[in-house]
Amino acid sequence: MTMKPITGKVLRVFPQDTNTDEMISGKYKYDELDLNKLAVHTFESIDPDFYTDSKRTENPIIVAKSNFGCGSSREQAPQVIAACGAVCVIAESFARIFYRNGFNIGLPLIECAGIAEKVHNGDELKINLENGQIKNVTTGEQYDSSPIPEFMQELLDSGGLLRYLKEKDGYGADQ
Repeated sequence: MTMKPITGKVLRVFPQDTNTDEMISGKYKYDELDLNKLAVHTFESIDPDFYTDSKRTENPIIVAKSNFGCGSSREQAPQVIAACGAVCVIAESFARIFYRNGFNIGLPLIECAGIAEKVHNGDELKINLENGQIKNVTTGEQYDSSPIPEFMQELLDSGGLLRYLKEKDGYGADQ
């Protein structure tokens, strides 16, 4: 399996403990199922310009301090981030359920110690998912990230859990 490198620009650097309620408010998730319509409200309580800026940025990358995606386990949180066009999220650490939900929908999540202090909005990054290296094209610096587990790479390669299961003919497929 060969994972293609990801190239994009840092759209935002979020603080520690950015939670799923800040990503997409629960008041929207019950009335709207269309992810493109939900995406308009992504981060609106803490960053009203996020959606508009995400649509103006080619291959936006989100960066965050530790515990990104904490709070309630709403699966819409990584879904609306992806619907905004984000090609990946790099954080110092993720809440575990957000981490799994991200891979389940095919959104790459990369853990990299100290990343939020090393990059800035607008920096161009090139990420090699196979060896975990992140190159800041803007500054020339390089950072090492935690490797993505092989099974999670398989989920990404398939485009998420449901597509993976379809490719493998369901849950009971021999591997």
